[in-house]
Amino acid sequence: MPNTRSLVLIATALFAGLGASPVVADETLVGVWKLVSYSTQDPDTRAVFHPFGEHATGYIVYTAEGRMFAILAAEGRKPLTGGNRITAPVEDRAEAFSTATAYSGTYTLTEGQVVHHVDISVNPNWVGTDQMRFIRLESNRLTIVTPPLPTRPDGKLRVSTLIWERAQ
Repeated sequence: MPNTRSLVLIATALFAGLGASPVVADETLVGVWKLVSYSTQDPDTRAVFHPFGEHATGYIVYTAEGRMFAILAAEGRKPLTGGNRITAPVEDRAEAFSTATAYSGTYTLTEGQVVHHVDISVNPNWVGTDQMRFIRLESNRLTIVTPPLPTRPDGKLRVSTLIWERAQ
């Protein structure tokens, strides 16, 4: 299994291969972006996975005041049985938790990178952390490449690529 350093090199190489201009000013990033695709690549086999399915949904928003939020959900999520998120069976709640994510905070932008300073998250382990992302903007498409992060289905460290389109 590759070490974290080699996974970061993979993320950097993927980012470099995007061929678009890096985002360098807040004004270009500000707005509402709708998820087009979310995929991860296995560092060992180079196999591509879609952790939330091939038709995941989501939005990411960057404000001019320096705040951001993101929400992503898997395709085909099942309704909770048993009424609601409090009374549903534990298995249903676990499935719901593992098929969606959301977080918010402030952000700082440098050439080719954005850092999300997380102050609230569905994943409590992210609160108080900085989540660095490589970014490229080409016309109305924003591509975000993550450093290696644990992903579905097995929690293995993988580099994720998220493609967003500016929402109307």
